[in-house]
Formats: sequence, structure tokens, C-alpha cells
Amino acid sequence: MLSSFRFLLYPFSFIYGLGSLLYHKMYDLQIKKSVSFEMPVITIGNLSMGGSGKTPHVEYLIRLLKDHYHTGILSRGYKRKSKGYFLLDEFSTVKDGGDEPVQIKQKFPDVSVAVCEERAIGIPIMILDNPQLQVIVLDDAFQHRQVQAGLSILLTNYSKPFTEDHLFPIGSLREPVRGAARADVIVVTKCPTDLSLQDKSHFIKELKHHTNQQVFFSYIAYGAPYSIFDLNKKLILQREDAVYLFTGIADHKPLLQYFKGVVGEVLIKTYPDHYYFSASNLKKLQITFSKLNWTRNFLITTEKDAARLLPFKEYLINNQLEIFCIPLEVKFFEEEKFDQLIYSFVQSCSRSFTHIDER
Repeated sequence: MLSSFRFLLYPFSFIYGLGSLLYHKMYDLQIKKSVSFEMPVITIGNLSMGGSGKTPHVEYLIRLLKDHYHTGILSRGYKRKSKGYFLLDEFSTVKDGGDEPVQIKQKFPDVSVAVCEERAIGIPIMILDNPQLQVIVLDDAFQHRQVQAGLSILLTNYSKPFTEDHLFPIGSLREPVRGAARADVIVVTKCPTDLSLQDKSHFIKELKHHTNQQVFFSYIAYGAPYSIFDLNKKLILQREDAVYLFTGIADHKPLLQYFKGVVGEVLIKTYPDHYYFSASNLKKLQITFSKLNWTRNFLITTEKDAARLLPFKEYLINNQLEIFCIPLEVKFFEEEKFDQLIYSFVQSCSRSFTHIDER
């Protein structure tokens, strides 16, 4: 049951939901028009305001496609300081493109990554910038109806699926649950690694998905933490170690749980999602970190947070404050089936392709 305080927010949630319904109804009735493109366009997003693991799933698609097709990523660049269309390069900062696009560009320098509030405008400019593009992935664009994507992927968190959430501001939903019907594929993210067939069947029933929608389940696999300024320096964590984890992401619980199972002690400092760090923040982190008295002590953050630490490189080096970040990758329980679905979609599009590996 909703608390009395949350109950007071119900009128605001109702108004928010009504506005969302009207917005989508105008596209459904073609009062507002969507544009489509000849090349394959994949959109990936969620109904909630964060915490579903969107960026790792975008990276999964990049790894899947980049060696076969010239792939581009287009995002709005949440919390960036720039405006309009911006094509990222190796020197771009979070102020230019936002933390997630910068993270993606750093990990995949050969992939075109751009940001633009209006994807219908951004896609043509992106194609002009790189005429070789063959596939475009729209990052966090499930509610962006100006573009009619050929394949729409909706993510939902295993521990908090959209069927158990409420509209903002009571909950974290951006639109009513009925919006899930627009998805071609639903991916249940951050699942336990021992998820059983019975659990999957029960979850699928709870989703009440349409028969034309395919449902997949994914989980997170963590890699060895590496120094943010020396990518070749990696850690092998042990029970004798202590970790001071700091992060500004929507859902830190799975990461915290992971470290608790690996090292002897974990301290954590959390910030709001997409938080811009300051020198004052780093000084306070350093003071707390210096109090750890284990055999080995490490200051660790996420790759997304690390992108927002790049402006402090000189400060961190001068103060001998070494920070590691932990990479993560998405794994699918039915990986081959999911991969084939993506490849089949791309290959079925009308534009003729020459595979990169055929050139």
C-alpha cells in the first residue's frame, strides 16, 4: 500500500500520466507524425527513470554489431552543457556529451557516437557526418516518438519491474504501463545468475506481454577493476582487501552486493544519478579512504562515474589518489537467440549492406 505521503502525490501522478497518454495518443492517431529511415534503427529504453542497466545493454549491441556493420549511437546526452547536435571524439568531455555517451566513446573509439535532443534531426546529420553508417542505435529513446524505429527494445529491472511500479512522482514510471505494448522485445535485466525456468515463466506471466513480443532475461557480469588513468593496471580482489565504493548511479545495490561477496569490507558513498563531482567531494573521499586499515585498500567507482572524473586527472595525480573503476558486461540467458534476432532484423532491412569483414 502507498504511504499517506505518497497518497498525497496521487493528483500530480494522475496529471503526469494524463499528459503522457495524450502525448502518445497523438502519435498513435497520427496527429503527430513519426519519421522512419531506410537504414535499420534500434531503440533501447525503459518505462522507468533509471536503474535498468540501459548503458550496458547499449554496449552489448555495439559489441554484437560493430565488427560486421558500421554502427552509430545517438543519445540525447543527459545533463550535458552543450546544445543541439554534437559528434563526440576522443577529447569530448561529459559537458560536451553527457557521461554515458562519453563512456561509450572511450570504450569504443571506432564507433560513431553523437548526441542530439531531437533524434529526427540528429540521425540525418549523423549520416552526413559518416555516410558509411549502416545501423543506428537510439539510446534511451523509447518515449521519443518522432522517430519510428524498426526494432524497439524495452528494459525492465528484475527486482522492480514496471508492472510493480507507479507513475512519477509516486513511483519512477515515465509513462503508464500500457506503453510497454509498443516494444518488440522486452528484456528483464539484472537477474540473479541462477534464475530458473520456473522463475522465468512466472515473471513472463506477470509482465502480461503481447504474443508478438519476445521476452529475454539478462544478468550482469563484473570484470577486474582497472585504474582510470592506466587501463593496463588491473586488480585481483581478495578477502583481505577493503573497498571504498563511491558512485552516482540510479541503482548501486547489485554492485554493492557483488563487492560484499568478494572483499572483507565495503564502505560506500552514494551521490545522485549523473552527479557532477567537485574537488571538495574528492577531498572528503580521500579523508575517509585514508582511515581504512586493511592489508590492501582500494577506491573504486563505476565506468559511468569515471567519465565524470576525467577533468580531475591532474588533481588526482598530484594528490596520489588512485581510483579504479569496475567494468561490467551484460550476459543473456538465451544469448544465441537474442543475437540472432538482432542480426535478422538488421539483415531484413531494405538497405543493401556490405559487411565490414567482407571488405
